[in-house]
Amino acid sequence: MKKSVFLFFFALLPSLALVACIFDSSDSSLVSWLDDQGFPSSYKVQTVSIDSIYPVSAAVGFDSTPHKQLYQGVLGNVSGMNHELVFDFCFRDGSFFSKFQNADSGAAFLALYLDSAFYAQAGIADSLPIGETLEINYSWILQKGAGADFLDSVGDIKDSIWLRELRGWKNVASVDTIYKVKVNNLDSAIRLDLPGSLVKDLMTIEDGARLQLHMSAPHSKRLYRIYGPSSSPSPFMRMRVTNTDFKSVWPFRMGLVSTSEETCKDCLILHGGVLESLVVDIPGEKILNALENLYGDDFPYTEGDSMDVRQAVVLARLTMGRSNSMDGSELGFPVQVAIASFVDSNGAEVQKTESYKLDKKYITEYGHPNLLFMEGDSLSLQMTYGVRSYINRAGAGAKLRVVLRLGYSMLAPYDSLYYDHETSDGEDSVYMFMDYLTYSRYDFTEEMKSPMSLKLWLATKRGDDE
Repeated sequence: MKKSVFLFFFALLPSLALVACIFDSSDSSLVSWLDDQGFPSSYKVQTVSIDSIYPVSAAVGFDSTPHKQLYQGVLGNVSGMNHELVFDFCFRDGSFFSKFQNADSGAAFLALYLDSAFYAQAGIADSLPIGETLEINYSWILQKGAGADFLDSVGDIKDSIWLRELRGWKNVASVDTIYKVKVNNLDSAIRLDLPGSLVKDLMTIEDGARLQLHMSAPHSKRLYRIYGPSSSPSPFMRMRVTNTDFKSVWPFRMGLVSTSEETCKDCLILHGGVLESLVVDIPGEKILNALENLYGDDFPYTEGDSMDVRQAVVLARLTMGRSNSMDGSELGFPVQVAIASFVDSNGAEVQKTESYKLDKKYITEYGHPNLLFMEGDSLSLQMTYGVRSYINRAGAGAKLRVVLRLGYSMLAPYDSLYYDHETSDGEDSVYMFMDYLTYSRYDFTEEMKSPMSLKLWLATKRGDDE
């Protein structure tokens, strides 16, 4: 299996565009769908199944650029990814620092608030207390200045420039600190005393300063999800002379730095919650051969502009193997696999997020087929736009390529809808997806080496009316 670096990204969507179900639909439902898509209702719909499809190539691409986090940050190492936080503080107070410099009992701590809404939705709030011995590595850059102009100059630094610089820290102060962390109440702050060497640096401030504080917990047992600087409550740092004489400062921005900890370079491991994609090239020749056998026509179509409009793909469903192991699920919920296809758009190749047609009978019995960490041995993904575009442009040399990403955790995998709704009696609300990213991990290596199958539903104008 060829593996190289490609970076293709598309939006993670907790709900995708819906169209009428055609799996086991009545004739009237199919006619309605054809009409909605602009096809004559007299079009004949046929199916064709293609087995023993092996990907031509597959590659994982990961964008390690740090990201600004406004409302929530994550700290810790889980599912093969280490997530670190960087806080950017900027403050002035000459009167306070004149006392802080000479304080025998000077100290400082960082206060973090766990995102209680996340823990409630994930069902973890009921398992309190949460506790572990947590080793945090701190590194920091302290820049001292004076006057309002100094603060303004820091505020003028663009987020994009700041985020790029987070990867390039060299020869900065660094220290490991070990804490006994125990969370009994999600509404209380986690207090982390800052290292003595950092406190000594802070005590040299005379008027104002900018502190960039980097936190890493590479040996943590879980991810800690905290409120960000735009949330309430937000993280803050407190410098203390006495219990009644102190200064609290809040970060004006926070960055998330995610680093892959995977050691297998040839494995096709996909992580959720980060900008990582699995790009798969599928052999289109087998599809063209199957169409030749079905219609008796030559494929690809090469006449005129080579645009093949003899048939339209109503639905294309790719099925591959799936492990039912829960390893890598992070939260214990099934996780959506989002898919996009490369399609032609006015002569340019663009990514288009695939729509999702619902097979309600199947879903009620077996669950949504596009989920990982579920019982069962198969994963089915719909790639209608991609196959339709490929067949239309195959005569001009088009390729069939899709992009997979891990999406959100699904809370109601056996519900036949794909969006939040009320039950038929109106007495209960059904929430389909978590509101938060899931930092999951799935190894597609074996799936990409194993045979897949593709089923097509095709509307064609061929027949007695031609």
